[in-house]
Amino acid sequence: SEYRPILHRQIFELLNYSSGFTHGDVYSMPVYLRNFYYKMLVKAKKEEKEQYDKASGKSNSQSKPPSYSYAKQ
Repeated sequence: SEYRPILHRQIFELLNYSSGFTHGDVYSMPVYLRNFYYKMLVKAKKEEKEQYDKASGKSNSQSKPPSYSYAKQ
């Protein structure tokens, strides 16, 4: 079934990146609740990354590599 990898990915991520859930809790959780907590985790991690990028001076735009000009002497 195509659903099984999605289920186990959500279980893995909820267990590894959040706290307070056991494997049994997440595995037996109703689908709508697991999806809710998973979406909240993804949202929190995105916000965390944005704050990290902002604090470290990174921007969302991709920077260009430095250009070098070789002048003949």
